[in-house]
Amino acid sequence: MNTFLDKMKAETLDDQTTKRLHSRILELSEIGFTEDQGSKRMGYSKFETEAKKKIINWMKDVGMTVRTDGAGNVFGRYTGHDDSQVFMAGSHVDSVPNGGHFDGVAGVLSALEIAELWHEENYTPAYSYEVVIFSDEEGSRFNSGLTGSRAFMGLIDEEELDKYRDPEGKTIDEVLGNIDSNRKKFLATDGPDYKIKMYGEIHIEQARQLEEKNLPVGIVSGIAGATRTNITFRGEAGHAGSTPMHQRKDALVQASEFIRTLPEVATSISTTAVATVGKMKVSPNGVNVIPGEVQLVVDARDINEAQQAELIQAIRRHAEKITAQSEVTVDVDLTTRITPIPIGKDVIAKMEESFRRQDQIPVHLPSGAGHDAMSVGTKHPITMLFVRSIRGISHNPEEFSHISDLRDAVLILKDFFENFE
Repeated sequence: MNTFLDKMKAETLDDQTTKRLHSRILELSEIGFTEDQGSKRMGYSKFETEAKKKIINWMKDVGMTVRTDGAGNVFGRYTGHDDSQVFMAGSHVDSVPNGGHFDGVAGVLSALEIAELWHEENYTPAYSYEVVIFSDEEGSRFNSGLTGSRAFMGLIDEEELDKYRDPEGKTIDEVLGNIDSNRKKFLATDGPDYKIKMYGEIHIEQARQLEEKNLPVGIVSGIAGATRTNITFRGEAGHAGSTPMHQRKDALVQASEFIRTLPEVATSISTTAVATVGKMKVSPNGVNVIPGEVQLVVDARDINEAQQAELIQAIRRHAEKITAQSEVTVDVDLTTRITPIPIGKDVIAKMEESFRRQDQIPVHLPSGAGHDAMSVGTKHPITMLFVRSIRGISHNPEEFSHISDLRDAVLILKDFFENFE
């Protein structure tokens, strides 16, 4: 088995940046290291806190001033010519249970590496530069997600906090006490008192498009907004042996046809639309009983708000069309809709220029997953870069990206900030 440590030993390190990124990924991997050589650093856990403390020391080594807000988010500031507004970059260091060592960590260390290079070059950026470590991005602690970045943007209220319970039954108040914070401080985390000129995030792709194109880095064209639709097919349960086929009201047959043809619905809307059924309940769920009811959930996403709205309606029409010629009925209930976050065409154009200056080929990729940039993007301009993921694997100990690819992303984002205006 080619393990994480085996793959790290095989990496080619041909400059200071790759050596530093490699060393730091290994150091952080030791915090919450699992038997499968994965990572277990739940949000607001002692392991997440330990990882943050290690990075804080690295921040201070390059002269950054460090602060922590009420949500546990860490900010390291590298002073620029204009200190009234900032370039910001970062990600998170928490993980899913038994996840990999690149998701989030790659973004934080890449952001810090930009400051390292400026420090070595004795370069002062046009605007101050902040490296941020957002808390609990994965949401493993409270079944939520993007906790730190949403708090930073003032997107979490008292009512939501009341619902938070971790796997041990602890409330948000108990958990915040472990990081010297409390509910009042958490809710006071309502965005910075300075302007964020641009937020940039480097993240592993978690898919295979870059690998298929044999490219190290890509430009994120937008972050998809997720929707959740509960669909219930209702027929009539009956005996599997004595009910003739022509008399059946089989809810599962109709649900199965809906699922089989759902990909066609998504592709008819746009090239960035996706739709998935990953959860389904069949009732009565007996081996010799015709299914009388099927409940399923459709996760559908697109990076364009108008296309997302069209996708939602297309799914509804599809369910109704499937059952129109049968005696099975269907109920469709949209329960969740998150607005997609577009990335400005002018920002993408500037990023393309940075790619060319770094002798890289710019390619555009949609982000189907949510990231901290999604929260920041609700109020501030953002950009994102994806780094090639080996075999597209993520949230798994086998998750891996080449250090040289991370280096390329660092140099592109550094160039982008240096030539932003």
